[in-house]
Amino acid sequence: MRLFKRVSVFILCFSLAIFIYSCSDSSTDPGDPSQEEFNSKAGTGESAEHFLQSDTYSNIEIELDYMEGYKPTEGAIDSLESFLNNRLNKNSITINTSKIPARGDGPYSTEMITTIEEDERDNYTEASGSTLHAYIVVVDGELSDNPNVLGIAYWNTSMALFGETIDNISSSDPTSPSEQQVENTVLRHEVGHNMGLVGNGTPTQSDHKTEDSAHCTNDECLMAPSVQTGDIFQNISGDVPSLDEACIQDLKANGGK
Repeated sequence: MRLFKRVSVFILCFSLAIFIYSCSDSSTDPGDPSQEEFNSKAGTGESAEHFLQSDTYSNIEIELDYMEGYKPTEGAIDSLESFLNNRLNKNSITINTSKIPARGDGPYSTEMITTIEEDERDNYTEASGSTLHAYIVVVDGELSDNPNVLGIAYWNTSMALFGETIDNISSSDPTSPSEQQVENTVLRHEVGHNMGLVGNGTPTQSDHKTEDSAHCTNDECLMAPSVQTGDIFQNISGDVPSLDEACIQDLKANGGK
């Protein structure tokens, strides 16, 4: 009887040991970062550190899809690359452009734009990779909620520009800003939101965030709310608005330049 009990206890302990070992050695252990998927549908600014720092993703690749007739100027694309090189700690920064069919479905809601992304986007970030993938789409219409809006950042690596609205602002009269100036400004502004500005993923180092939005209180800053609708072009001429010192200090504190 005693022998039976000893054998039973041994078998129980051995089985328990195997169970514990199996659990701790599981390849799907939720504590293993290499097994976690990168969420490309998180909120704007939630991947700010991944944009700014090189610890996890040392490279960034942007897929820029434009609907036929709304290709951004080469100057605007070069300007965005220069802006990113000045602010992100990355080994390489690549912007790939591709034409997609015009849909003529505008005005576009955010939901419609996310559907376009799901249809057209080719590359997504892999948790085990070294490249952060971002997506920009230029559509052939306006935003349904507000026809004056030039662009939006709607997911943590996703942005959209409204080609029709950009055309309207850049060609309304002889004193209007050029198409390249508008595109330069909007591209930088929307990427700025996914870099966590202002106070939305990248903590502010000083009091310069507007009360009702993730924008800068400095009316001349790239992240001012007036950039979103193009109103800033009524107060500036020539150069693209720059990030002010407060925004730059925020980025540096969060791992950027």
